[in-house]
Amino acid sequence: MSALPGWFSDEVRHVVSAGVSHTLLLYGDIHGIFPNPDADDEPETPYMSLRNFLARVLDSREIVAYYNIASGLTFPDPSAVERFRAAAGLADRGGSDPIAAARAGLAEKRRLPTEPELAMPLLERVLQRAERSAVVIWSVHTLAPTVSPGIPLAVPDRANIERLKNWAADEAIREKGGLVVLVTAHAGDVHRELRHPGSGIHPVHIPRPDAEERKTFLSTIPEVDVDLFARATQGMTLRQIRDLFLRAKEKDAPLDLAFVKARKQELLNQEYGDVMEVMEPLRGLDDIGGCEHVKKYFRDVLDALRRGDARLVPMGVTLMGPPGTGKTALVEGLAREAGFTFVKTRSIRSMWVGESESRMEKLLEGLRGLAPVVVMNDEADLAEQSRDAPRGDSGVSERLMKMWMELLSDPRIRGQIIVISCTNRPDRIDAALKRSGRSDERILLPMPSWDERVAILEVLFRRYDIPLDTQPQFFGEATEGMSGADLEKVVLAAWRFAVEAGEAKVGMDTLTRALRDFIPSANQEEIDRMTLIGIMECSSRRLLPGHIKDIVDQIARRRLVDDVDEWLAKIRGRQILVEEA
Repeated sequence: MSALPGWFSDEVRHVVSAGVSHTLLLYGDIHGIFPNPDADDEPETPYMSLRNFLARVLDSREIVAYYNIASGLTFPDPSAVERFRAAAGLADRGGSDPIAAARAGLAEKRRLPTEPELAMPLLERVLQRAERSAVVIWSVHTLAPTVSPGIPLAVPDRANIERLKNWAADEAIREKGGLVVLVTAHAGDVHRELRHPGSGIHPVHIPRPDAEERKTFLSTIPEVDVDLFARATQGMTLRQIRDLFLRAKEKDAPLDLAFVKARKQELLNQEYGDVMEVMEPLRGLDDIGGCEHVKKYFRDVLDALRRGDARLVPMGVTLMGPPGTGKTALVEGLAREAGFTFVKTRSIRSMWVGESESRMEKLLEGLRGLAPVVVMNDEADLAEQSRDAPRGDSGVSERLMKMWMELLSDPRIRGQIIVISCTNRPDRIDAALKRSGRSDERILLPMPSWDERVAILEVLFRRYDIPLDTQPQFFGEATEGMSGADLEKVVLAAWRFAVEAGEAKVGMDTLTRALRDFIPSANQEEIDRMTLIGIMECSSRRLLPGHIKDIVDQIARRRLVDDVDEWLAKIRGRQILVEEA
């Protein structure tokens, strides 16, 4: 038998052989393809579906029965049908009782039932009577769907849940060596009682293939740069990779990185688009002007990732500061240079009962499946408000927050899932989400200094390939109070004015005109308040921006914030601006 995937050899086999559980819940990449266990004898079929894979690894059992509510009972081995009927009592002729014999004969001729209320008792009987039988229930969430706490279940669903729990605790099934396999794409779609640690049902996550598994698969495809495409297809399933190559062949399209990245983004957004947006990071950290204190920190993180030293990789980071100061660009730059998948979370709230929790489960499973991944949690102050804030959602918000915090506290994600939360108002985020271990660093991104504004202008003119007939240094003073986003708008406006004037380059007059035309979107009082809040929330003196003292002095002189003296007293009291020893 060929090498088996890790989730099966390391977990399923161990759990069953050790007697930990005889009921498993498989979830994750259930629609993927897997190495054929008999590939040595069948080289023409190196990979197969999960349905066929399970049939191969379970073929030593006397009876293997598949069930779902659409097709009813089916058998990978057709010869097992009669053994199933016998174990289920459908082949019993009734002895000397002619009426019972007649009923048994009719039952033999009748098709096996499709309805759960008829099929499930038969499966139970077989598990309790037959030696080493196995039952695989596909799309188990259709039999035991999740519901929001407090919402009553339909009676048939309640009966199915109780029956599955009983199977997991049934000693007769254990003694007979029976095995129950429940299959679903998303564990969150299955009722929570079947996922509870005390249910006796052991969850097994089928992950997306890692780099080595992708390389092994890609090596079966002729004329492919295995290492290059293994990196480009990170986060994709083997089925998606196979379909990608087939689509390129069908369209006679060149199979280059651009095609792979575009198709990858399309596929992953089709799968997860309701809970997150999968993006292709376009720019690295060198394409960002200013923000040197954050770029240096992120480069240290990148070095740790390359060395494989997860201890120096944060569980999470919170970037704070006024809008337009480069938070999004920095997260994108980190993802690009790390070579990680880059995603932005979407709102997972739904008006339908129970759907918010289900979507959160899907998000969390998706992040684990796409790892290694950089996650941008934008406007975190809106999604992660303090638990003391008024709510009217029957506890949904608290349950969602608890699920999110469990992810951020899981040490297994360190170096695999890096969550970067971006916010203008960190004071509105629940304190439990900002603590060390969930957000290891909280870093302020204030409005850029004179030097940073000049650097940003240089980067922007280079990024947009706009010819410049003047020196950005001349405009450091004129751009006072502008964010990076403001400067980007000014640069593009300057080019528009130059084109309208028939000029081939942006000169001093054109750039001056664009600066005079610009109206800032946020007032200075709002910016000053956001900056003061960010200073108070910072987690490390060494990660404060280099011009932080100048910023505080300017805020003190402007006195636009009503309670500025109280803020300044708090900053002094906590000795936030004390020089490093």
